Amino acid sequence: MTTLLAKLLFLLIGLYTAREPEPQIIIALLLAVTISALFQYFKSAKATAIGIGLYSAVCFFLPVGIYFFPVLMIDLSDRRHYPILLIPVFIAWQEGHLVWFTLTMVLAFISGHLLRQVSALTSAYTNLQDSHTEQSLILRHKNNALLETQNKIASLATLQERTRIARDIHDNIGHILVRGILLVGVLKTANKAQALAESIAAIDSTLKEAMDSIRKAVHDWKDEAVDLYESVGKLRDSTTLDIDLQYDVSEQTPADVKLCFLIVIKEALTNAAKHSNATVIRIALQEHPSLYQLLIKDNGSSDESHKVSKGMGLANIEERILALGGTCTFESQKGFRIFISIPKEGL
Repeated sequence: MTTLLAKLLFLLIGLYTAREPEPQIIIALLLAVTISALFQYFKSAKATAIGIGLYSAVCFFLPVGIYFFPVLMIDLSDRRHYPILLIPVFIAWQEGHLVWFTLTMVLAFISGHLLRQVSALTSAYTNLQDSHTEQSLILRHKNNALLETQNKIASLATLQERTRIARDIHDNIGHILVRGILLVGVLKTANKAQALAESIAAIDSTLKEAMDSIRKAVHDWKDEAVDLYESVGKLRDSTTLDIDLQYDVSEQTPADVKLCFLIVIKEALTNAAKHSNATVIRIALQEHPSLYQLLIKDNGSSDESHKVSKGMGLANIEERILALGGTCTFESQKGFRIFISIPKEGL
């Protein structure tokens, strides 16, 4: 836009200065504007030199053209092509306009030089901004990856610590409580005093309640310590089937959902081995804003018994899904397919 304004300014100066007949001025003006537009299309120093050379030749037959020559001078950037300017200088000298021509040409040369510098600086600034934006995006991506890795490490450490605590409680406190329950049982058998029977029964009940609480806590901690991705990876490594795994589930997935998905995947792999000649199984675990989904599909051909009736394994899967408020479907067309959806509400 700045270059266009500069050219327009020199066109107006040429129109104001020219004193030739109007048709010649219009022809020279149109030629100058056309050649200048072609410069913007081709955008090469060689094309600019050729255009200025042709316009110089025109000026021999149409001397009024030297009034619009500064418009073309703005685009002349290669010093090797400066000798072409001797032609319009000679024409201006013959017409008696050498001083005016030289002054306007110098102004056009300075304007073109400044405009090219501005354009170069603008281009450099744009490239710098693009590079900065690209580096920022790369850095942000690396930071996100680093945070994700740190969260993964922290999650694994937490799971390992929970497993260790559960094991210690089971091996130490659990055994102590079992021994206490056994001793109370012996005491109840050997006790003959009716006055102590009620107290011994209360102690026995308390110890059994404590044991049940510890068992439940240990069971819950072990369930939460299940790493679904790692467990599915172990299943994939333990089978000869080609498993295409797509995993997009967060670490904060409830323990009962993780265990349910793990049991379903185990059952699906077993069924594929028993009831079809599948070679490839696709397993896709996805988490959505309101639900969890599991898709398992093999490329085998299921037998008739597998198509018609649900075995114990599939029935257990259905019961587990329904207990979590979810839905499941089984299909046997072009391989066996299991699709499960479990809503997050109520988990």
